[in-house]
Amino acid sequence: MIPLLISLLATVLAFLVYRRQPLQFFLRVAAIVLVYLLINNVVLTIDTDTSSKIPVILIDYSESMESHLPGILETVKGIDFPHRSLFFKDSLLIENDPTGLGSHTNITRAILASCEYQPSILMLITDGNHNFGASPLTVVNEMTAPIYVYGVGAETIRDAAIVDVVAPAYAYLGDSIEIEATLESAGFSGGEGQVVLARPSGEIVARQTFGLSDIPARHTLTFRYTTKTSGELNLQASIPPVAGEVSYDNNDISVSVNVLKERIKVLYYTDHISFNTRFLLAALHLDRNLSVSSYANAGPGRYIDIDKAAPANNLPDARQYAVVILDNVNLARLPWPNIPRYIRDDGTGVILIGTIEGANDAWRQISPINTAGGTITGRYRIQINEEFSALTNDDYPPVSTICRVVGAKEDARIIAHAEKLPVIAYRREGRGIIYQICLADLATWGFMQRALTNSDLLERFTTDIVRFASPLGQYHRLVLKAPSRKYAVGEMIDLTLQSYDRNMRHAGGGDFFLLADNVSIPFYETENGLYEASIAYEKEGKGTMHAHGSMGDEALTSNTIEVEIISRTTETEHRLNRSLLERIAAGTNGRFLLLEELENTEPPSPGIQTVST
Repeated sequence: MIPLLISLLATVLAFLVYRRQPLQFFLRVAAIVLVYLLINNVVLTIDTDTSSKIPVILIDYSESMESHLPGILETVKGIDFPHRSLFFKDSLLIENDPTGLGSHTNITRAILASCEYQPSILMLITDGNHNFGASPLTVVNEMTAPIYVYGVGAETIRDAAIVDVVAPAYAYLGDSIEIEATLESAGFSGGEGQVVLARPSGEIVARQTFGLSDIPARHTLTFRYTTKTSGELNLQASIPPVAGEVSYDNNDISVSVNVLKERIKVLYYTDHISFNTRFLLAALHLDRNLSVSSYANAGPGRYIDIDKAAPANNLPDARQYAVVILDNVNLARLPWPNIPRYIRDDGTGVILIGTIEGANDAWRQISPINTAGGTITGRYRIQINEEFSALTNDDYPPVSTICRVVGAKEDARIIAHAEKLPVIAYRREGRGIIYQICLADLATWGFMQRALTNSDLLERFTTDIVRFASPLGQYHRLVLKAPSRKYAVGEMIDLTLQSYDRNMRHAGGGDFFLLADNVSIPFYETENGLYEASIAYEKEGKGTMHAHGSMGDEALTSNTIEVEIISRTTETEHRLNRSLLERIAAGTNGRFLLLEELENTEPPSPGIQTVST
């Protein structure tokens, strides 16, 4: 009351003072009114019509939804908030009640098309049976409106399926490889199912049983198979049809393994047979994936075949080997003077170990660590700068003799230091890799480590370096696989990707993309070193795909897969794909709900908004 009286008095005074100046009078009165409003915290409301941004209800009208549509339409009719209903099937977005069910479902295109209506919230009703076009997960990050997903259909229906088959990307002729098949069953009261592993010709090579489950349950079976021929090994894991299954289309998955005809060929050479020689050759010969030839200098123009313990009349051509190990050598007197060129041009991997003498300009330009010849003795503690193979950040016994190190190349990857001196490093040179270990008593150090920890660090470390330096390690660390080579137009192709570290062991944390005819799709890591991505082709013909990306600071590219795209098939899946729908909702800050919860959903109010001042 008092502010009002003061304001009225101020208005009268303003009139008396400015009655001959009307403009200034009205300005003073306006100022008095604003002050009064501020003092009394008066709120003005402005009604703004935002009815254009109402919720959009997106209804899956495809064949797999047929039995659910009457209930869905009845539920949507009972909604009392403003909304717009849209129907989709195949690749079409249709407003109003459509006619005719679609044989395919394209959730991705429906989501993108609905964005044209600028919904305040997108309410997607579907069973998640997306089987045409790019995966919805590729577009969820583009959504500005949250997606509330209402799942339709039963999660536990009578079905037995092979979910995945994992096999090594590479094997050697005669290897016994492990093949893991992951199975899923639901809706059964009991009993057993079978999994058969067979060749494309139909020849059964293995068979195992698993228990059928009432609730969704997974089993993993491990098969062992001995490779008998080189080349691409194709096998198919199948579940013979079980009576009453909702679909038999998910009862088999094919897998392929590249069986290498030859093992990694390794050439070992030393000027002085030593404890290093015995220790290193023992480690190399234990690895059945390596084929090792070993020679030593026996004087001017004379050599010894170490394995045969006999004079070597003729030395082999170094170019026929994938990796050359030079242990305590004089580079100026090597019987293969062109090894630096082999590294650059042919991709030959070279491992330098111990004391290195006689380095000429060609070797000085490519060696990761610069040495001055000779050794220095003392007590040098090994510090791991970058983990590699068995070398981790653990404590290791000191070494007593190292090469006379004077520095390292700027592009060298330093694996270990000895009292701040780089002693283990590698670098790329042209097509090849050169790896250097400046420990003159490497074998003694490995022997001491084994005595302390009862583990053979040197054996694993040596063989892993060989794999890494070989062309196999350089160019085959990203492996792309597809279940088959033939798909229907619009059929989802579920691809898997395996990534390997420098030691040719599974390693994760990569950032990879699928490139398929100029389309880029991100991979999602499902397990350590295993990734998944999906794509569908909309035209018949040939399709080519490969993966690329990075793991750490290394760029990797996979093999290329070519598939044949044939005319469409009809929709077969008739169950709730909850996993996909939950990921769509989570990716847009939305929610996953069941259809019966639709009526209780309270979306953002689309009608009149109040703006306070």
